[in-house]
Amino acid sequence: MARPGMRTVWDAAAVSEEVERYVGARATGRSELESLFGRLGGDPRKGTCVEVGCGFGRMTAALAERFDRVLALDVSPAMLDAARAAVSAPNVEFLVISGERLDGVEDAAADTLVSYLVLQHLPTRGTILGQLAEFGRVLAPGGQAFVQLPVLRPGVHPRLWRFARAAAVPFVSLLSRRLTSRPEYRGYRLTEVELAGGLARAGLRVAARDEAEPSPYRFSREVFLRLERA
Repeated sequence: MARPGMRTVWDAAAVSEEVERYVGARATGRSELESLFGRLGGDPRKGTCVEVGCGFGRMTAALAERFDRVLALDVSPAMLDAARAAVSAPNVEFLVISGERLDGVEDAAADTLVSYLVLQHLPTRGTILGQLAEFGRVLAPGGQAFVQLPVLRPGVHPRLWRFARAAAVPFVSLLSRRLTSRPEYRGYRLTEVELAGGLARAGLRVAARDEAEPSPYRFSREVFLRLERA
């Protein structure tokens, strides 16, 4: 089963007239994918690609042109319905996942894994660290994972802000009907120490890293990682 709330939020986003506000513009999916690979010194092709959080398929068609097989995963059946309608490539397989695991993906199956604009929405530290562990599980020897996520800046103020935010968000979501108020949209930010520990436990090492300023997330920086099995 999907984590409570995650499927509800992203199913609602999928049928919203503002879906591109929630998951990114369809028109820029290809260029954002090329930017992700390029900034990390990668140009992966061939083999199997696992796309974590494919949404309505804005990057999926471009991935299908690069790889022999694409497993496009999402927690939302409604998002996957939209992706199937948008992407007709025969080498793409769409899979519903729980949000806790990459359900249906075998161990060491991914020559390439892509996670972009996804981890920033996961609602708890444990959920994010669990996804990193899953990345390590499904990544093949010699494979590469291209991952984007916001990381909390060091210092007392960012940690205090994160604590206060985590306490406030559930109450705010009760008072507002907006999807952007829900914990499953607003997400959680790891610290650098938490990220490093999660990668180590997942059996992953950082082969390349880049950062972007400014981040749209308060007290955070946008981090881009190319990961390999340690």
